[in-house]
Amino acid sequence: MEKNILVLNVDKDNDIGRILGLSTPIIGREKVLSVAISFALKNPEDSDVNSIFEAIKVYDELIKENYKCEVAIITGLPEGGYKSDIKILSELEEVLKNFKADGVIFISDGVTDEQALPIIQSKVPIISVKRVFVQQEKSVEETYVLFYRYLKKLTEPEYSKTFLGIPGLILFTITILYFLNLINYLAISLGTIVSIILIVKGFNIDKIIRDAWKESPIRLITSIIGIIISSIAIYRGINIALMETSLENLQSFVGLALSNIIDLFIIGIAIYFTGRLIVKYLEESQKIWHEIVILVALLFIRQIVIEISTIIINPKASLIPLLFVSGLGVLVCGFLVIIFSIRPIFFRK
Repeated sequence: MEKNILVLNVDKDNDIGRILGLSTPIIGREKVLSVAISFALKNPEDSDVNSIFEAIKVYDELIKENYKCEVAIITGLPEGGYKSDIKILSELEEVLKNFKADGVIFISDGVTDEQALPIIQSKVPIISVKRVFVQQEKSVEETYVLFYRYLKKLTEPEYSKTFLGIPGLILFTITILYFLNLINYLAISLGTIVSIILIVKGFNIDKIIRDAWKESPIRLITSIIGIIISSIAIYRGINIALMETSLENLQSFVGLALSNIIDLFIIGIAIYFTGRLIVKYLEESQKIWHEIVILVALLFIRQIVIEISTIIINPKASLIPLLFVSGLGVLVCGFLVIIFSIRPIFFRK
């Protein structure tokens, strides 16, 4: 009972701030009770009301048992994501400055709010988690009302992309295929769409792209263009090799594939590093010479791969061109590295 216990209610999508226009965190029984009453009057159907009252109830029970405790509400952001988590962490730190808690009793109204549990555990141990379920009378009318409320919930930004955007995209695809008399390709199209969505969401590709765009649009665009061109290069080279020879003649196939892939592939890689070079130039980075050396090295790599493909097709071919290009490439790139490395020292002196 000597431990300081914090009864914490988390509203991850910030319904309290959005509806009441209040800033958070809210600390103390009287303030939390005032918010609960105001929120209940504004939106009595929201399950967050019940979780706030439950937090007050738990707090009162602990006080009766002579525990040292406090009750508080913290909130995230309607759009969710890492910004919402940062806000929750910031508000939790503010609460802990006012009340040095040794443990937290977490009160929530669902899985969404419980996503904040790892954030809270990073600052203070969690003693208990209590989820508040709202009891419903079993009647047909109330089932319809409840169903309508859930449908309305789907329009919120946190859920709309998944539960409205994806079905909308699928229906749109079916309609387009129908008008183009391509309905036979429905299964392939839907399989492609669903697989792309699962890959994007599973590997957080959308988040990675958003973060990359915020960091540097130029780098993102040149990276995508470079990947597309490099992929086309591989596809084109393999197909040309298959048209001119077969996999049974592996030696010729590999040599032809390499010689037909390398030009476009090098262009794709060069576009990627050119984007990095532009970004470093705009940022006035001292290490811009890294990209310059790489771009020069790509010219020699292209010629080296061509010579290798010639040797693969014809093992009796002379090794002198390959050795000459390799040696020249090492000398030129080494010379550039030395020049760029001693240049700052020279200017400082």
